[in-house]
Amino acid sequence: PDSLLKDICAFITDNTSGENHVIAANEGTALAIAAGHYLATHRIACVYLQNSGLGNTVNPLLSLCSAKVYSIPALLLIGWRGEPGKKDEPQHLLQGRLTPNML
Repeated sequence: PDSLLKDICAFITDNTSGENHVIAANEGTALAIAAGHYLATHRIACVYLQNSGLGNTVNPLLSLCSAKVYSIPALLLIGWRGEPGKKDEPQHLLQGRLTPNML
């Protein structure tokens, strides 16, 4: 998903079978797939994404994973582009500032 997670992405691609690693069209779909995986297996899935895609996870987080709805657990591994105090590309700076409050 981004340069911050490139090493873990390469590791997963090189060491994980297709049935255990699903590349989704977007972050929301990835989280919905993770929720379905949990319902089918009772194993928690990890969804990795860049923080710029965090907004795409809002609907599945609230409609599936929330403790007030279905309480489906998921592990989110989020690369933090635009982290305050770190040099980054201009397009990542606003999202970087907003990320902690979004979580």
